[in-house]
Amino acid sequence: MASLKFRLFGNLSFLQSLDKEKVLSRLLASHSDYFLRQGLDVNALSNDDACARQLLEVFTKSDEDMPGDLLSDLYILDEISDEDGVQRIFEEADHKGISLKLFPDDVSPGDFAALVLLEHPIVVKVCHEKLVARQVKRYYEYRSCDDRRFDLSATETGKDKIKAILGPWFEEKKRTRTCELFVYQEGNEIHILITHGALFRADGNITNHLELSRLGWRPQKHDSIIYDTKTGVLKIHASYDPERKAYREALGQVLANNMGYFLDAAPYCLHSLQTNSGVLTLVDGLEWACLTEVTLEVDAVDCRRQDLKGDDLTEMVSGTGTLAMLPGGIVRACFMLSYKSGGRPRKLEVRLPNVADYNRDKDGGVTEAFLRANGFLIAGDTDANGLVDAA
Repeated sequence: MASLKFRLFGNLSFLQSLDKEKVLSRLLASHSDYFLRQGLDVNALSNDDACARQLLEVFTKSDEDMPGDLLSDLYILDEISDEDGVQRIFEEADHKGISLKLFPDDVSPGDFAALVLLEHPIVVKVCHEKLVARQVKRYYEYRSCDDRRFDLSATETGKDKIKAILGPWFEEKKRTRTCELFVYQEGNEIHILITHGALFRADGNITNHLELSRLGWRPQKHDSIIYDTKTGVLKIHASYDPERKAYREALGQVLANNMGYFLDAAPYCLHSLQTNSGVLTLVDGLEWACLTEVTLEVDAVDCRRQDLKGDDLTEMVSGTGTLAMLPGGIVRACFMLSYKSGGRPRKLEVRLPNVADYNRDKDGGVTEAFLRANGFLIAGDTDANGLVDAA
């Protein structure tokens, strides 16, 4: 905790771009006492370079006395005060039926986000929550044990019950009982952002009076869950397997009255790479695709795994190329995909049994279609014993 780590509020050019006299002063007004202790009068901020540099010093130094609600607002704006953030704010305002026509046109993205936060805080805060969820790329995935599907209302109705299950679990794991759930839907997916306490931390600290002390604090942690209402697949982003299991069981208990409803079974299969005759199936939205990395579990006395890398291993892995590889099952594969939406080719990594790593916010629909078209994503219903009839 040596310094506050802001992407924008720790950047001098961003602070220079803000209208400190008309906008930032309003945002900081309720914390004028704190800023006076830092040598700044928020009612007398100016748009000159010296004021921007003073603000930079305040926003980047370690200060345990910074009010929590101020810190929260700054972190929210720090994520949403750019051109992409402005677009997200407009989309969320339209979704909520809130008009932003009266807001001035001649303001920077940072000023615009701050003004909307002052007038319609729910719009900016929801945009931030969704952005946090979208930034997650790696999920562990779990299939449902039957063909039932649950909608947004069922998830929202069960939100308090889920919190009641998870709170004691977090407390037992020394993370405090605090647990908040933010739920929303995009297309076929229900998103659940879980905010809870991480393990307690402590650092050596030097106070404003140059005294040595111990500063204790508990960071927030954000985990993300996606439930696909079309396929019944539950996708979980969390650091540790016990957390993922706790989330899986809590949602199964509340939604289906069955802790084991979401199966700890493989949703991915890479066997088709060895039977596709060296050809990857393209889908709408893709220019081209190639297999660049493969890991095999091999049955050999002197080798347990074989890692292969190349420009395109598709033919080699299928046995139609000129080079041979050791016999075994593929447990990991990486692809480079070129999207018609533009930009550089992007990486897709699949790790058995239940991890696919890719940019879901930007490429989600096309990538999932590619996974299904090539037989990498197991589809089908499960019987009463949890056995899958693959499609």
